[in-house]
Amino acid sequence: MPRADMMTAATDNEAVVLAFYRHLMKKDFDAWTELFVEDARQENPFLPAQDGLDAGFAGRERIAFHYRTVLEKREDLVFTIDAIHQTADPRCVVVEAGGQSLVPETGRIYDQRYVWVFQLRDGRIAAMREYFNPLAFEAAFTGFLVGDGAVDN
Repeated sequence: MPRADMMTAATDNEAVVLAFYRHLMKKDFDAWTELFVEDARQENPFLPAQDGLDAGFAGRERIAFHYRTVLEKREDLVFTIDAIHQTADPRCVVVEAGGQSLVPETGRIYDQRYVWVFQLRDGRIAAMREYFNPLAFEAAFTGFLVGDGAVDN
């Protein structure tokens, strides 16, 4: 599986979704945030029910706040891409990916498999749905609330 930062996009939409992973790997949250439209939405249908974690986010700034808070301390963050699927809807791209990072708060490696469904509008991300294995999530974060500080108080 190639690393997201080693891939070449075949389409403009692929370029946007590959930039999504590249900017996260570099923790360039300002550039990453610019990939989204103002009213972007994210859904996390498989997120374990835990206080402090939201199954969805509305608005570019809210999404960016969550990712920045959750990822800023992670170490060795790498995304690999298994496949990028163009759909019959030219605004929709489905990505099969892997992600791995060290969670310093627990000392564990977070090794996850994802399917992301991106909806694009005017060359930017308008919506995304993130599917992942909740058991891998819990194995890496048990004892530490990954969303601590990532929720509005």
